[in-house]
Amino acid sequence: MCTVLILRNAHPEWPLVVAANRDEFYARPAHGPKVLSESPRAVGGQDVERGGTWMGVTHAGVLVALTNQRGARIQGLAPRSRGEVVLRALQAGSVEAIERYLGTLPAPEFLPFNLLYGDARTLRVAYARPDRARLSHEDVPAGVHVLPNDTLDNLAFPKVRRALSLAGAVAQRPWPELVTGLQAVLADHVLPPREAATGPLAENDLPADFLQRLQALCIHTEGYGTRSSAIVALAPGRVGHYLATDTAPCQGGWRDVTGLLTAG
Repeated sequence: MCTVLILRNAHPEWPLVVAANRDEFYARPAHGPKVLSESPRAVGGQDVERGGTWMGVTHAGVLVALTNQRGARIQGLAPRSRGEVVLRALQAGSVEAIERYLGTLPAPEFLPFNLLYGDARTLRVAYARPDRARLSHEDVPAGVHVLPNDTLDNLAFPKVRRALSLAGAVAQRPWPELVTGLQAVLADHVLPPREAATGPLAENDLPADFLQRLQALCIHTEGYGTRSSAIVALAPGRVGHYLATDTAPCQGGWRDVTGLLTAG
């Protein structure tokens, strides 16, 4: 998952709304939302290659989502998959249990990541970095926020600035209009000027035009891009809505998978 939009106590009906795009190589196989765990019952996408997930939610309204940290790929393959972290956090079942799990996590065994976790009452981000033995955490304040491939609301990313503007404009609309608005944000193809995407975000082994394309909210390149999307609405103790698409959000295909959270 590469871009996560967060509406925390910003919508009149739902205390927490999360809308996210997953960006990945097209060749890496994955399943759309499915039951990942029975106790607690958790639903999310699944990475076929290593078995983990990038985002999921439990029937009781606990959400976990992960973005890779920018630049991590140059470190090669880590001993353990970051998707494992999301799956284990979902299986922990509560914010307190997630934090106990994360407190035991050997961060250097994973490539760097940014983990959003919580529910309609408590929401935090944990950061795993190679120079720290343990994860650091920060609370997500009320309002509209974006978790990119870096720290929360990092305005060095043009896509963060654009997402904050677009999502903020629709954040208080009634639910059907909010869904339409967030789907449009996730499907946004606007590119920033090349210098904005390649100045502070330059990487020596990546060409400038590719870096520019990575700053669209909905990414399309030859071998890599936005593969799927999700919109989740949470209230205390429950999931109100879970919408997903297994294609780029600009291609449609949205469906309601909330029913997967109900046993039987």
